[in-house]
Amino acid sequence: MGKLTDRRPDGPGPASRLGWAVLALFSAAFAVFEAAVHGWWTGLAGAALLIGPLLVHPAAHRALPPVVVLVAYSLSPLDQPWIFTAALGLLTAVAVRRASAGRPRRCSTTG
Repeated sequence: MGKLTDRRPDGPGPASRLGWAVLALFSAAFAVFEAAVHGWWTGLAGAALLIGPLLVHPAAHRALPPVVVLVAYSLSPLDQPWIFTAALGLLTAVAVRRASAGRPRRCSTTG
């Protein structure tokens, strides 16, 4: 039995990739809905965080930060929908990357 930190050498299986693809489609559709309801500035925030991670370091491709922002925003009294839509855009970017490439690449400076 392997350690919890062991990873499969061949990457995630087809079921995992399908799950990430479904999440990507759902979060993208929800971001478009939010942009349509709340205005172009929310769409701009979502698009910026959808495209942004594709241009930056692979360390930005973790699913937990946008999920934490989505949950925290949903439980807070804030009325700034661009924050929620931006987190949806980032979650969509993470899900697209995971669905297409599997697990995120390791940073070359951390080993």
